[in-house]
Amino acid sequence: MTDRTVMDHVFTGGRVTRVELSRLTGISKPTISESVRRLEAADLLEETGVQTGRPGRVATYYELSPTAGWVLGLQVSQEGVLARCADLAGGTIADRSYPPVPGGDVRGLVRRLRKATKDALATPGPLRAIAMSVANPVDPANHEIIALSGSPFPEGLLDPRQVFDKLTDAPLLVDNDVNLAVLAERRDGDAGAAESVAYVYLGAGLGMSLYVGDNLVRGANGLAGEIGYLPDISPSGQTLVGVFDRLGFTQRPATTLDVDRILATLDAGTKDAGRVHDAVARVVAVICAVVNPELVLLGGPIGSHPGLIGPVRAAVAGYTPTPVRIERPAVAGQAPLAGAVHRALDHARELLFQNA
Repeated sequence: MTDRTVMDHVFTGGRVTRVELSRLTGISKPTISESVRRLEAADLLEETGVQTGRPGRVATYYELSPTAGWVLGLQVSQEGVLARCADLAGGTIADRSYPPVPGGDVRGLVRRLRKATKDALATPGPLRAIAMSVANPVDPANHEIIALSGSPFPEGLLDPRQVFDKLTDAPLLVDNDVNLAVLAERRDGDAGAAESVAYVYLGAGLGMSLYVGDNLVRGANGLAGEIGYLPDISPSGQTLVGVFDRLGFTQRPATTLDVDRILATLDAGTKDAGRVHDAVARVVAVICAVVNPELVLLGGPIGSHPGLIGPVRAAVAGYTPTPVRIERPAVAGQAPLAGAVHRALDHARELLFQNA
């Protein structure tokens, strides 16, 4: 437990002396010294200089060793594959991007991911964990990716074991992109202070992730948050996807949303923009009625459009009996990738001490 406490302080605060560790943790100096020696022997800590300019005994600084290892975060989307290598303190070592493959090209996607992994493996030190973000839901029992009917995302047919076979034996974690996006918001954004958070993603695909406390609500089969299937969202009784389809905002053959066209409509502020506002507001109102979250985040290229949030706030206020805070996400751009790195780091750090 002392070793874990010491490393937690190094992960969050950077280099530190044994005296500082004793003061910060309340653990005796001899116990801290023994812990630091163990962690040095395990190649997790290293000496990085001495404290100068102060009277008294010279204190030695310690920080995370370059040999402590690293993690790999992967984000798979219609825009391609993003890869991020990070040290165990969460510092980015390298960011790489790879172009997308045609829809349904599972073999091409496997090649892209294997290429990303091979490039990452040039990083010095042991790879401690991999976390991969995908657009499809993931079964919480067997951790397999669930292929939804009509999904435009080829990773729904992907067996993650194909990707990493004979490349690495590092632990692999696979999760839905919206789940990882809200994890990034809780760690790096403003959502960490909220007791319950619903993250509504509106982009080429639709989804929602719900955190209650520190618990992610996945559902029995990992399908919690599939808001595209909610019935009777519009006055005509259509699902949210059906509303977009009726307005001509979907692309065939899969029921993926035409993001560029929807954004142009929101920019123009036409009558169809009002229909989009109302459909999204009805979804948010249903979420609020069922789970009553403290905070709702509207994310994705459509959800974070500046012209959407105001009308949605106004409409939801008319549907719900109590106020709800509706905001845009604070983590811009690659939130699922940031969440994947956090997920890999949590797992990797835990494994460091599982046999302690």
